Amino acid sequence: MPRPGAAALLCLLQLLSLLEPPAADSLLQLPAPQNVTIYSNNYQNLLRWAPVKLDNGSVLYTVQSRTGADNRWVEMNCTNITKTECNFTHPDNKSYWTITLRVRAELGQVKSDWVETNKFVADQNTIIGPPVIVNVDSTPDSLFLSFLPPVNKNTLQYLVRYWEKSTNEQHETQWTKNTRTGLLNLKQLTVYCFQIRAKVQVLLNENIGPLSETYCHKTAASDATRAGFVVVIFVVATVTVVILAIVCFLFTQKFNQVVKYWFQPPFNIPEHIKEYLKDPDMPVLEELQNNCAEEDLWDSLSVVSNAEGSQTLIRGTLNTNVHSDSRSIESEKT
Repeated sequence: MPRPGAAALLCLLQLLSLLEPPAADSLLQLPAPQNVTIYSNNYQNLLRWAPVKLDNGSVLYTVQSRTGADNRWVEMNCTNITKTECNFTHPDNKSYWTITLRVRAELGQVKSDWVETNKFVADQNTIIGPPVIVNVDSTPDSLFLSFLPPVNKNTLQYLVRYWEKSTNEQHETQWTKNTRTGLLNLKQLTVYCFQIRAKVQVLLNENIGPLSETYCHKTAASDATRAGFVVVIFVVATVTVVILAIVCFLFTQKFNQVVKYWFQPPFNIPEHIKEYLKDPDMPVLEELQNNCAEEDLWDSLSVVSNAEGSQTLIRGTLNTNVHSDSRSIESEKT
């Protein structure tokens, strides 16, 4: 049994230890970053966290990483940064590696505790975006889709979900590595809607991405259907022409006088003809004949040739002039 004095001394020491002020390091330690999260989309990897807020000074951050094969922490290109994010996408980091990250806040010599993330494997944890449709070829009973992969990776596979737009019955193709897929056994001249998705096969695990937006396309018509359309159009056009011809015929029969009036307007006799018909003794026709005679013009033709036949040509010209004069004299006598 301890002495009363020793017990009192022990209680005093315990009380002093409780009243002892905390160490300088514990008072100056920064709070650790919160909400440390990894975001990865199409193998673009990003670490983000909530900022540490202080009234004085600007807080810096440092990020380190390690792989499952090496337990050593390695600094990255995110040392003493002010941003609250770190892009750790690097070609040397294999997509099947297991990576762990940690981050802490720093203010001069004062540092916070490290905050570690969960283990990250890009092949398993990245979000595989949907492929992009670039072309759709249509036939009477199929649609052929051509698309671009979301990321350049040989291990990607693709699946198409499709359905007839007027129904809700959905179908799916088999997973394939080809970037051109055919939807077969479809109805002609029918609108089909479809979505496409990609996945990465990792051993026994699958990383399946979300479905793309909905695309719709119509199948083509067969040759027989096109021929039927041509026949129908021809028959409709022929019937239309016949009906229009019958309507025009009936219209002309019913409104015969109106049609004649519009297409054959009444003929108006000139005033001087009317005056002549009223009084045939008027010299109207003689004046017209005289006017025509005055307007009748005669032209003389002269032909010039070599010296040997010049006399013959001159004689012919004179004869022509004589005949012309004689004709004019006779016309004046008459």
